[in-house]
Amino acid sequence: MVEEEGILPLPSLIEAWRPPTGGKRTLQGAYVRIGRGGPGRGGQARPVPLSQAEARAKLERIVRKAPEVMVKISGKQYGAHHLSEHFGYVARHGKLAVRSSEGEIIEDPKRLKEIARDWAMLDEAMNEHGRDRPTSLSLVLSMPGGSTDPETLQDAAQAFARILFEDNHATMLALHTDTDHPHVHLTVATEGADGARFNPRKADLHHMREVFAYELRARGIAAEATPRRARGHVQKRVRSAALHLGARIGEDGGRLTVDDLNALRAQAFVRSPDEARRPQDVLALVRQKQIRGAYAEAAVALAGTGKADDQALSEEVAGFLAAMPPAVSRRLALAREMIKGRQATQLAREPEGGAGPERPPPDRGRGR
Repeated sequence: MVEEEGILPLPSLIEAWRPPTGGKRTLQGAYVRIGRGGPGRGGQARPVPLSQAEARAKLERIVRKAPEVMVKISGKQYGAHHLSEHFGYVARHGKLAVRSSEGEIIEDPKRLKEIARDWAMLDEAMNEHGRDRPTSLSLVLSMPGGSTDPETLQDAAQAFARILFEDNHATMLALHTDTDHPHVHLTVATEGADGARFNPRKADLHHMREVFAYELRARGIAAEATPRRARGHVQKRVRSAALHLGARIGEDGGRLTVDDLNALRAQAFVRSPDEARRPQDVLALVRQKQIRGAYAEAAVALAGTGKADDQALSEEVAGFLAAMPPAVSRRLALAREMIKGRQATQLAREPEGGAGPERPPPDRGRGR
């Protein structure tokens, strides 16, 4: 059966799904098929454009809200003692087995301490300038609660580690099932066998999400790794560290929460003489117009084929598009609320019927 071509607007969809930029991608590995850029370190190939079938499958996952994978850098470990404590934590102090990249299943805490010393010794030996740098980085890989069974999650995480780090960076992996949803702790030695350091950038993090999602799909789990902006989200996700620690500003050392900071920025916006948006707000609106236009174009193209399955997907795309959140930043949204509140207060202060009858001019000099 010959695949029908030209149904979906591939250029606009590929642009809408383009991975985020920011920092050179340093990881080796394949599976990333959307994006720009040329060959990288280790003979990395140029990303391959999606086919019509692949684009349709991805579009279906997105509009049907397939669970989004999470790959998060959870911390850095410095030296043998710190790394040993981290291994103890992920192993639940001897209650859980830890799997090494060499295939060893480790339950003995003493063996974990030996590995921590080995990693630290290698890092110190390669640290020619004596810089203070991490011995390892820890990642957490997970899916939304209830969407993946622990065994499949662990299997996909092992494949993820093998693809990205095998024969270069040593890794240790542990599965946790004692929280609301299962997750995998993956610890990666920062010093690679080829002398390269594991120092992931923004582009690397998206690449890692793509690889993990691919491995889950290969095991029958619907999973996606779509950029937030491709799902209509303009407001940045508030990081847990910011929520817990707040931000320290001002000479008095007072602590403000993230909400406090957003409120201050919104108030400054309201007080500004021209109430102009920041360049970031303008760029976000332009970008969202392009993304939403790509989905609208896809919906029209699907509706025009006359096929029942295409018509059904077209309606799903249209519904997904209609449900997208407003394309405004958190600061701008809060500022709009403040402006509306200020206008409502001004109206409430005015007498009923407007400003009231006009007063006559004062009588000056009459009767003199």
